Amino acid sequence: MKKFIIALTAIMLFTTAIPCQAASKLEKRYAYTLKKLRLDKATEAKFAPVLKAYLTEKKEANKKYDDLKDKYKQAEKAGTLTDAQATQLLDAKFECEVKETAVKKKFYTEFLKVLKPKKAYYAFDFSNDKMSKIEGERNGKDED
Repeated sequence: MKKFIIALTAIMLFTTAIPCQAASKLEKRYAYTLKKLRLDKATEAKFAPVLKAYLTEKKEANKKYDDLKDKYKQAEKAGTLTDAQATQLLDAKFECEVKETAVKKKFYTEFLKVLKPKKAYYAFDFSNDKMSKIEGERNGKDED
């Protein structure tokens, strides 16, 4: 009976941990950026909602390209991407880069309302780190 309860508990823990990990890339990036900026509590309280809004808008600006990239992922891996698919991907990438730049310009002025320019620079820099670096930081592999 004890083994059954232990197994059931392990299964419950495992199945509840999976959705949290899959749905939290934005949350991981958000927490990582705030941690790396090392802001005082008052500044962090003012900046946190601005950062969350920035990350959300930035993700939305890149949605078209990200969706196409997912759609053609298998063809790209297999080396069977057609010219039409490649053109579609590049057009979406260019369009998303323009949107992302507009979001960055908009939020740069918002960041400066709360942060000094140097910290605003680092906020953009940290928020663009690769997920492998962010997740390595969470696991204690990338200490500063």
